[in-house]
Amino acid sequence: MKLLRADLTALGNLLTHRAGRRVLAGAFVGLALLGMLAWWFAQAIFEHPALLAELRRRSGGEEVHGLLGYGLMACPMVATWLGLAQAQRQLFEAPELLLWRLVPGPSWRGPVQVLVRAGFVTACWAGALAGPFVVAILQQRAAPWWAYGLLPVAIVGATTPLLAVFLAVQIVLMRFFAGRWMRLCSAVVGALASVGFSTWLLLSLLTAPHQRARDVEAIASSPQQLPWTVDVGAELLAAAARGELATQALTALCGWLLATFFAFRLVARLHAGALERHLASEPPLLRTKRRWPEALAAVMRKKELAQLLQQPGAIIGFLVFAVLVFALCKQRVLVAGILTNPYLPAEVAQTAALLALWFIAVLLVLYAHMGRLALWDGAQWSLYMSAPAAPFALLRGKLTAVFLFLLWPLLLVGAAGVGIYEVEPGVLPVFGGIAIGGTFAALGVLAAVGTAPLLMRPDTNGQIQPGGRAFFAALGLVLGFELVVAPAMFGWLFLVDHAQRREDGLPAALAQRWTPWVVAAALLYGAVVLALGCLLGRRNYRRLLTPV
Repeated sequence: MKLLRADLTALGNLLTHRAGRRVLAGAFVGLALLGMLAWWFAQAIFEHPALLAELRRRSGGEEVHGLLGYGLMACPMVATWLGLAQAQRQLFEAPELLLWRLVPGPSWRGPVQVLVRAGFVTACWAGALAGPFVVAILQQRAAPWWAYGLLPVAIVGATTPLLAVFLAVQIVLMRFFAGRWMRLCSAVVGALASVGFSTWLLLSLLTAPHQRARDVEAIASSPQQLPWTVDVGAELLAAAARGELATQALTALCGWLLATFFAFRLVARLHAGALERHLASEPPLLRTKRRWPEALAAVMRKKELAQLLQQPGAIIGFLVFAVLVFALCKQRVLVAGILTNPYLPAEVAQTAALLALWFIAVLLVLYAHMGRLALWDGAQWSLYMSAPAAPFALLRGKLTAVFLFLLWPLLLVGAAGVGIYEVEPGVLPVFGGIAIGGTFAALGVLAAVGTAPLLMRPDTNGQIQPGGRAFFAALGLVLGFELVVAPAMFGWLFLVDHAQRREDGLPAALAQRWTPWVVAAALLYGAVVLALGCLLGRRNYRRLLTPV
């Protein structure tokens, strides 16, 4: 209870200082946006009586049970993501683990505390994704007031058991099979879980309404096929919507939670040995002994590349990101209408489709690469401030490394275009030239936003700490990149409108004459944006490295 009280006190203390309030505000805004999307989707379902009638017919009058089960299906998705990607770090890499080992007491207290923490975060995410959908169904069925009080019980019942299973399995595996390859496998599984959840969330947001309606119909019409924990929670809420209390479902759910807690408490006794085995395992996979060059920009570029090569999780993240890009290409996200446009030549449509997928892929990794400029270098920031070096030399080396990293989405989309869309041979050079110009533009936005003193100002100790400003930095980065590529979007709309006005569509010969000018304009525009961004980033970086 003392550990739990300490966590609650730390959570409450976030409201007492500015950095904590920014963290809470950023988290609340992000979860609120997801909740609004879930609420709007639920309202869209109720606006189609034919779909509800079909669900009632196929489910035998249990359409409410099925709809509630569909809404709660987000809970095991969140539990899988956090259990494999986030909670594993808390089990073996949390800074307070060494303190917990020194304090006299049972060895299971630390892992149980990690389970409680992870359960709270999981409940927040699951509540944002599933809560509004379930609340909308309860309101539509005029459920009594006490039915809403059962929603947290259903969410906890659908997330905590699965989360405890994942944590217990990781403790056992690390206790008996710890080593270099086990750490590598854990990093692979964590990266796959993160990318899988991001892919599921992204496809859910970008899927057409009629496709999502078919998913609702497939799941809600067969409530007996729901996972057990989700089915029990849906049964509990469905009975509450009718004004009844399903005591059997409530008892089963509470009993399952208690059994999960005591079973995890037994497994948690292995955590001390698992932690020792984890710390004794060899962390790096690759070792480099080459001497760095003396040029400062080259040193910074080598430093960023070395950080990537010495972190298996980062390398695996690049590989798993490739899986995500190929999944987006396979699902034809945002490009189905472009590829089937009858007014455009095949080469123009394929180039536009590849550029649209490249834009999505860059958006997914832009914030992570922006952090390399200043946000993730908080530990070395005091060294940068005291070093007798030109600030722009540091920034130039980092921007060069980020440019190399941003070539990865370009290569992936090009490979996916060849393997999935079977693009024409002349499409790839055109796509590559325009995408290089877009990469220059993205780098310029990174240099301007990623060094903004308003978002990256060092604290009194001379270090930049991630906090609530990171959300606004991500928001400014996305908006800035979208504004920079807006001329290309307007040009595309003009091209489509011009092709539709012609009876025979856009002639292929005319498109071939325009192609060199379009590529040259993209490269020139990207170079101008990069130059302006570097000028602004140079000024910002000098201000950041100046002692307050």
